[in-house]
Amino acid sequence: SCQYVSLNPDDPILFDGTHVTYDGQRIKLGPYDLFLDGQLTDEAIAGNPYVFNTLQSAVAALKPGSESQPMTLHMAPWVYWVDDPDDPAVREAPSGGTPYGLMIDCPWLFFHGLSKDAAHVVLAANRGQTMGAKGNFTLFRLLGDGIRSESVTFGNYCNVDLVFPLKASQGRPKRGPAIVQAQLIHCNGDKLVAKNTRFISRLNLCPFVGARRILFDQCHFESTDDALCGTGLYYACTLDFYSSKPFYATSGTGAVFLNCDIRVLTHGRQYFTKANGQVGLVDTRLESAPGTYLGWRDQPPLMLRNYQYGVTQNGRPVLIDAENPSSSVDMTGKALLDAYRFDHRGEVVYNTYNLLRGDDDWDPQGMKNRVLLANMES
Repeated sequence: SCQYVSLNPDDPILFDGTHVTYDGQRIKLGPYDLFLDGQLTDEAIAGNPYVFNTLQSAVAALKPGSESQPMTLHMAPWVYWVDDPDDPAVREAPSGGTPYGLMIDCPWLFFHGLSKDAAHVVLAANRGQTMGAKGNFTLFRLLGDGIRSESVTFGNYCNVDLVFPLKASQGRPKRGPAIVQAQLIHCNGDKLVAKNTRFISRLNLCPFVGARRILFDQCHFESTDDALCGTGLYYACTLDFYSSKPFYATSGTGAVFLNCDIRVLTHGRQYFTKANGQVGLVDTRLESAPGTYLGWRDQPPLMLRNYQYGVTQNGRPVLIDAENPSSSVDMTGKALLDAYRFDHRGEVVYNTYNLLRGDDDWDPQGMKNRVLLANMES
């Protein structure tokens, strides 16, 4: 155990067989705190029930967590293949549905990357529709409430090169250039949080699609169409749009962007949704080729209303869907804006508590007291 060498000496992990120390936190390994490091040899982990060197063996040891006792998988920097990229067999679902790399039924599961840079802890596959799979291959199906990720990358490298900065040999060229449906995560839970997490693919990205409520906090997304989570609250995220309709639809709550940066790489018109649903954009900056038209969808329904405030394109204020101005509500000067953001004691506060609290007072960013205080003082 004293021979353990962290893959990234600039952001080191200490491991002594029973404890993992990272970023000032000493974690005692146990049934709810597992350690995964792909560098470790089979001999090094022999007889240690809480230490693993493959994602599959670690997943087999997971058990359902709870809000007070989450099931945490602490992951050292490495590329962890959800599905063997060298297996020539074509993946297909037994019932002809979606083929999944791993199906995990584990509420309150926490994917914890032991790295400040999320690009250093990668959960990967490289299969998509007609390229290594029959159906839209998807890394994970995750069942349960309270699932979280922090400082990890979920990547389907079917149509994107995998470059691994810490060890070039862990990288891999994309399976092929034709852009096919290559997905990340389907889930069915509530109260999900992804923080400092990267979601990489192109078509049908599916970052935790199926979540009832999900907060994406300082995450990064790369995708083309039919890709994003339509119930997501995107806070301080960066998004690269490689084509014109990143959402298929946004349902129920709609999707909201607060203080985000969106890079439009589309040629021609950029929309948000392909089918129906609402989108809110607050303090969000879009960069695009000059003259790119920004719209909500190509033919917005007459009754559709989307909400915006403080939106810029290439540094200048912009009204989304200027050709259909009735579909855009500018919240400047309206009380409604407080539901998304407000100023309190000289600071901008993003009201994630209001947007996520539902009927059970969920408050993943611990904002409730500040919101109530601002309410009293206003």
